[in-house]
Amino acid sequence: MKKLFFVLMLSMATVYGMAQHHHSQQPPQQNPPAQHHPQQGHHDPHHPGPQPGPQGHQPGHHPGHQPGPQGPAPKPIICAQPDQMQMVLQVLEKQPYDDKRMEIAQLCVVLGHFCTNDLARMANRFTMEDRKVDFLRYAYPYCQDPENYYTLRDVLRFKSDYDKLMDAVQPGRPRY
Repeated sequence: MKKLFFVLMLSMATVYGMAQHHHSQQPPQQNPPAQHHPQQGHHDPHHPGPQPGPQGHQPGHHPGHQPGPQGPAPKPIICAQPDQMQMVLQVLEKQPYDDKRMEIAQLCVVLGHFCTNDLARMANRFTMEDRKVDFLRYAYPYCQDPENYYTLRDVLRFKSDYDKLMDAVQPGRPRY
């Protein structure tokens, strides 16, 4: 029991360290330098400000056109560092049963940043195919690059297991 507790604490510390490591690598956000704009109501005869164009419209403004947001910025993909991933894999390999591997792997997935390739390596530590599928289904919402989940075909021995996984994570997808 002490050994299991130690391994669980080690895995939690590893995942916490991974999260801290990735968090500290993000560049600090910088505000653009402030630009001097004449104050509203300030009348400078040498800088009259924007003047209405024909029919009372501002220059550069097209009637009926409202500039909108450009959409959300793409989410950066942050994956586990090789040394961190190696520690997680070692902890999983030391577990004698898939049930314990599942507990630790699920905790790691929730607390860390893993890409599809990382999840595939973790899934390969399970001995039973159905546990691989269960783990990959659980990990999908936490995956940093879910658009690459289709590459997991090589992790699963049977096409039926792959179809079961993909039906769960991407319902309505075309089958090949």
